Amino acid sequence: MRHFNTEGVCRPEEHYMVRFDDRLTQIKTDLVDKRKYFVVNRGRQYGKTTTLNALERYLKEEYIVLALDFQLMGTENFVDEAAFVRVFAGAVLEGLALAGADSRGDLRKTLEELTDKAAGSSLNELFVRLSVMCRIAPKPMVLMIDEIDSASNHQVFLDFLAQIRGYYLKRDKVPAFHSVILAGVYDIKNLKLKLRPEKEHQYNSPWNIAAKFKVDMSFSAAQIADMLREYEVDHHTGMDIGAVAEEIYAYTSGYPVLVSAVCKCISEELPWEEGQKDVAALWSKRSVEQAVVILLKENMPLFESMAKQLDFYPELHSMIEDIVKEFVIGGKTIVEAVV
Repeated sequence: MRHFNTEGVCRPEEHYMVRFDDRLTQIKTDLVDKRKYFVVNRGRQYGKTTTLNALERYLKEEYIVLALDFQLMGTENFVDEAAFVRVFAGAVLEGLALAGADSRGDLRKTLEELTDKAAGSSLNELFVRLSVMCRIAPKPMVLMIDEIDSASNHQVFLDFLAQIRGYYLKRDKVPAFHSVILAGVYDIKNLKLKLRPEKEHQYNSPWNIAAKFKVDMSFSAAQIADMLREYEVDHHTGMDIGAVAEEIYAYTSGYPVLVSAVCKCISEELPWEEGQKDVAALWSKRSVEQAVVILLKENMPLFESMAKQLDFYPELHSMIEDIVKEFVIGGKTIVEAVV
């Protein structure tokens, strides 16, 4: 039986989730097909990885998609070029295998030597070989890297971006990736700010080639309603789907993990909280309100992350505190409701 998920990637065969085929079509048509390099830059738990996984499957008929995750690379892999090249080449080879894209082995041969610890290869050598791989590949190659924030404090990553930029600018003459997709919380155009002297802050961004990513990744009330219809098919609650969806949207503004958290709370926690077995009575506008109150008392990872930011910015902390004091749930302020 499928369930609502708030922990990691959502999969349609396991979880109730908003369908976003239109989003995938937009990304493919407006960005990938047009050979754009871009960043999926959104807040934590905003569905970036779920979108990338779905996009990987969506593109595989027309492209060879190399799906990498920098979260799997340790700090020691960014110490110098040789360490980074060795691990990155190995990740690309694994990506080829997962994509089922190298039955003949010729693509693998371009990078296998770089995985040898004794090789000591440079970024320049890596990209020369990646260019060869793009030239001999049977389909256009798309490089997709998730969790790029994991590399944000390392100079070798900036040099890596500079290499991608260089090949992008000369790709009419030299084979290069058809499209490059990076995903992370922070805008990598600002990474130079962490590592370069003050006088150089505004110069030579390694990622000034990126196309704007204009795709709306929040969930609309209509999309939430579609997800609830799938739940209704399985559970027959008799809920007013439109009204419940609108109420969920009103509280969450369509923030993906919050939408799932409210639904998960209603389906799994409210029956226990209310001490009743009548599931049909639980899916209502009132139950959404109750779920929100419960979630505000919990220490969700998203809330922890947001709270840390408030510690860094006192003025923001004060402004949010004033807003919270005025926001009303069921005739009480949020503070009164939680207490």
